[in-house]
Amino acid sequence: MTAHPGGRRDRRPAQARSRRRVRHGGQARPHSSWWWSAAVTGLLLHPYLVVALLGDGGDARLALAGRSSILLADLLVLGAGIALAVDARLTQDPLRGSMAIAATLVAVQDAPLVVLATVDPALSSHSYRLTTGHLTTVLVVLAVLHRGRRTVTAPQRPIAGGVLLGLGALGMTLGLHALSAALEHGSGFLSTGEPFDVALMILVGVVLAVIGLQLRHSPLPAWASTRIGVGILAIFAARLWATLTAAASPPPLAVAGVAVFSALTATTAAALLRLSLEQTSDRVARYARIAAEAQAEVKQDREVAHDMRSTAAGIAAAARLLASGQVPPGPRRDALEEMVDSETARLGRTVAARPGPLAVVAVDAVVSPLVLAQEALGHRVAWTPGGHRVLARRDALVEVLVTLVTNAADHAGGQGTTVLSAAIGDRVIIVVSDDGPGIDPDIRASLFQWGAHRSRSTGQGIGLHRAHRLILEQGGTLDLVDDAGAARGTVFVITLPRAPSPAADGG
Repeated sequence: MTAHPGGRRDRRPAQARSRRRVRHGGQARPHSSWWWSAAVTGLLLHPYLVVALLGDGGDARLALAGRSSILLADLLVLGAGIALAVDARLTQDPLRGSMAIAATLVAVQDAPLVVLATVDPALSSHSYRLTTGHLTTVLVVLAVLHRGRRTVTAPQRPIAGGVLLGLGALGMTLGLHALSAALEHGSGFLSTGEPFDVALMILVGVVLAVIGLQLRHSPLPAWASTRIGVGILAIFAARLWATLTAAASPPPLAVAGVAVFSALTATTAAALLRLSLEQTSDRVARYARIAAEAQAEVKQDREVAHDMRSTAAGIAAAARLLASGQVPPGPRRDALEEMVDSETARLGRTVAARPGPLAVVAVDAVVSPLVLAQEALGHRVAWTPGGHRVLARRDALVEVLVTLVTNAADHAGGQGTTVLSAAIGDRVIIVVSDDGPGIDPDIRASLFQWGAHRSRSTGQGIGLHRAHRLILEQGGTLDLVDDAGAARGTVFVITLPRAPSPAADGG
């Protein structure tokens, strides 16, 4: 489950995944993994089974089919190593990187031996029996996995490392075989007639058991370590059986054991990679949500900063006029002082993030001081009181009107700015228009989007975006009206819910 700000958790991804997986060992386990393993095992055994069931029964052909199945299994283990390497890169998990090295090592060592066994009958038993070289191989695998459990850094090139170790193990296996054959004048393979060989078989089994225990007690999901442990047991039992029986050609149990090991290793690697990809996708989606939330917070902060700058600039200009003595006592000075007081108070509420609830707001009480203050600043605005009342947040409505009237002063040069209001049914419209050059046609469609502004404007494209949002939050609309009959000018229309009249409130 993914967490959201505010403590809510999104259960949908977990519910969707729960239809296909069950929880086991702290991570999701695919239901169908064992079935996939059985299917892959059947594909690997297909050449051998076809010859065994439909062939003429010749030992040579059956042995060739068995080695073909073993070679396919080795190639599949190599594919598992590649999948584990990708998984390790995604998760930065050193253990999975070490598993990729081990799988590649086993495949690179074993596949050439199977090919050599096909070419040279003297080496045939390498493809299915235990040799002195297997002890070296399992010890190297144990060391690689132990390092993966202890280190905190995933290997950078696990496939290359596995190939090098596999080639080294191959050379050592062939060298030990040749040396053993030369010294003992025998086959060079382990046999039950020699106590030393029996001790080597037991030691190989002990090392493989230690490898299984290491995986079982590692951060690897329990279902994955169980499957790989079963695969290790299958291939060891298969090779041990072929060694104990001194088989001259690949016995069915040996071929089946190799196929089971390869299928379990490959399907487990594929399942781990799929889970890692899904977890990576979940993380990317979570980070995208976090980034979107952070971007929204940054935009909100920039909007507030934009409003604060505009408000502070208006307050500073009005304060300079009052201090200069250019505005004599009277209605204009009173309006200017009232504007300074009200805008200062609104600025404080904006900083404190206290927007206030929706309330009945008299449009005239909001617009009239604004118009007088604009005129005191040198921007003449035509306004006729209408006596209308709306349901709105007073501070938000003031900010929107200041933005529209200030834009008219800045971009229309103060030419013919008009504000009027009218009641239409249960709505009240407030129209702010000017006789300026109008809006650039190129930005009309995106005018209320973040960052949209006129080509010659020095603004940031924040004011109209914020004004549009503030009106929408109050259940109203803010629109740019296209007047086909007008060659110049800009017309904005605010629509807000109409408040009941005082008479209706009293009745």
